[in-house]
Amino acid sequence: MSESTHVQGRLVSLNWPKTMQDATLSFDTSQRQLAKAEIEDASGMTHHVEVHVNWDSDYLVGKEVTAKTTDEGTTLVEVS
Repeated sequence: MSESTHVQGRLVSLNWPKTMQDATLSFDTSQRQLAKAEIEDASGMTHHVEVHVNWDSDYLVGKEVTAKTTDEGTTLVEVS
C-alpha cells in the first residue's frame, strides 16, 4: 500500500518535467500531468511533492493549497 500524502500551505512553485516542456499542440493538455510542487507549510518548512495537475494549474502558485492523495494520485486543491 502506498503512503498517504496530506500537505497544506502556500504553493511556492510548480515544476514541470523537462520532457513535457517541449509539448506541442498535438499533446493532450486535457489530461493531468505529473509535476513537482514545492509547498511551504505554516511552520516555514518546504515540502517537495509529486502531484498530478492540469496544464493550467500555474495559477495556484502563491496561493494556499492542499496536496492530498486520491485514487488518481496526489492532487492539488486550492484552499478557500
